Amino acid sequence: MMEKTCPYCRGELTQGFIDGGRGSLKWHNENMGILEKHTIFGGEKLSSNSRIKCLRCEKCNKIIIDLDGL
Repeated sequence: MMEKTCPYCRGELTQGFIDGGRGSLKWHNENMGILEKHTIFGGEKLSSNSRIKCLRCEKCNKIIIDLDGL
């Protein structure tokens, strides 16, 4: 995983996970059409796992996901 210092504010990062429920993690570009954004068929699948490891900074309220670790 990454360094445990926030690159935005230099606060402490805490390792945890985001739970996506029954779905997978997908990337949606802002320029995608409405069908691509709002259906299960749209988006670029980043992970089949619904539990995504990440680092959270409580100081500046950012979450960092290492896509190489998915």
